[in-house]
Amino acid sequence: MTNTKFSLLIKNGTVLFPDQAREEAVNIAVSDGKIALLTHDEPDAGFVIDAKGLFVSPGFIDSHMHDEEVCDGDTVEKALLRQGVTTAIAGNCGSGPLAADILPHRQKPWLNLGYLTGHTCLREAAGVTDIYAAANEEQREKMCKLLRSELENGSFGLSVGLEYMPNTPPEELAPLFDIVKEFKQRWIPVHIRSDGPQAVAATDEIIEYAKKWPLRFQISHTGSMTAFGHLAEVLQHIEKAADDGADVTFDCYPYDAFCTNLGSAVFDAGFEERWGKGLESLEIGSGPYRGKWLNEDNLYDRLRKEAPETLIIAHVMRGDEVELCLMHKNCAIASDSLLRGGHGHPRAAGTFPRALRMLADKGLPWHEAVRKCTALPAAMNWLNKGVIAEGADADLVIFDGEALRDNATFAMELLPPDGIKWVILGGTPAVRNNEVLGEPKGHLLRRA
Repeated sequence: MTNTKFSLLIKNGTVLFPDQAREEAVNIAVSDGKIALLTHDEPDAGFVIDAKGLFVSPGFIDSHMHDEEVCDGDTVEKALLRQGVTTAIAGNCGSGPLAADILPHRQKPWLNLGYLTGHTCLREAAGVTDIYAAANEEQREKMCKLLRSELENGSFGLSVGLEYMPNTPPEELAPLFDIVKEFKQRWIPVHIRSDGPQAVAATDEIIEYAKKWPLRFQISHTGSMTAFGHLAEVLQHIEKAADDGADVTFDCYPYDAFCTNLGSAVFDAGFEERWGKGLESLEIGSGPYRGKWLNEDNLYDRLRKEAPETLIIAHVMRGDEVELCLMHKNCAIASDSLLRGGHGHPRAAGTFPRALRMLADKGLPWHEAVRKCTALPAAMNWLNKGVIAEGADADLVIFDGEALRDNATFAMELLPPDGIKWVILGGTPAVRNNEVLGEPKGHLLRRA
C-alpha cells in the first residue's frame, strides 16, 4: 500500500470493466484527475465515497447530442450530466456550428464537450440558403476551405443531415469526404436521406460511401430512421458491410418517438404515408402550443409557416424494433438530445438510465449494458475514455442498479432519473443525487 494521500477514494463498490466484460469488488483511488490505483486496501484520501451496494462505471459517453443553441447549452449539458454523461459530442445531423460561432460560449462546459462541423452550416456559410438546392462549384470550394479550417481547429469530424437537405447530390459530398480523409481520427455521422420505407436504400447509400472512402461513417439514431418495419434488414446490411471491410457504426436512443423542427423537410408532404400515422401522432414539444397535437386548430399549417423552429415529437416508431436495435452488440447508446427554450424531448434527461434499465431487464449483464454507454462509443470516436484502469481519466458514475430508471416524460421532459448517486468528472464530484455541484467542471475538447 502506498503512503500517497489521494484526492478521492471510492470504496466497497462493484466496479464494472466494460472493455473486459467483467466486474470486480475493488476500490478506486484518484489523484490529479486520473485513476491512480485500483486496490483492495483503503488508502488515505481527502474525500471518501462508500459505494457499498452500488455499481461504479466509467462515465457515460454521448456521441450524438445537440448543443448548438447558445441559449440552451447549460440546460442540455446539466440534463446529460445528471444521468451520468461525462463526455459528449455535439453538432450532429449536419447542424454542427462553425467554431467561431459556438466556442466562445462553451469555454466552461458542464461536461467534456466536443463539436462536429455540420454540412448544413458549411452550406449556409458558403451562401447556399435553399435546403432543396445543391451547392454550385464555387460554393463547394468555399465549403471545402471552411471544413479544412474547422478540422485544423479541432473539429471532431463532418456531420451530415441528408434528410434535412434532401436533394444533396453525391458530387457535393465527395470533395468534403476527401478533406476529412486528410485528417486522423475524424469521422462522419450521418442522418440518412430518408426514414420509413426508403430507409434501407438510404442506409445503403452510406455503406457505399464507406466502401469508397477510408473513413468511419456512423448511422445516426438508427431506431428513429428505420423502426418502421425495416430495422432488421438495415442491421443485416450494416453487418454485411462490416464483414466486407467497410467502417460503419451506429447508435440509437430508447424511445419510439423522435423530435425535430416542424419546418424541416422531414415534415414535407408524404410523411403520413411514410410512417402510416398522421397529425394525431405529432405532439408539439416547444413554444406556446407545447403539449398540443398538430391535428388541432390547423396548427400544422399555421406553425409550419409562422414558427418553423417549433419542435415536434413524432410518436411514430415501433418500440419492439427500437429495442432490437439497442440490444445489438454493436449499437451505442446516444441521446440525440435537443431542446429549444428548455423544452423538447425527454431523451435529453432520460436516455441512459432508460436504455440501461431496458437492457438489464432483458437479461444483459451490467458490464455489457454499460459497454454500450462507455467503451463502445469511446472506441467508435477514438476517445481515450470509457474504461476503468490505472492512468485513465477519473470520469465515473456510481449508480444503484435496482433503483436505476428514467423519470422524464413528454410533459415533464427534464425530470432527472432515479439511481444515479454520484457523477465524478475529472476526479471531482459533479453530481450527487441529482444535484449538480458547484461550478462547471468539464473541458472543451478539440481533436488534435
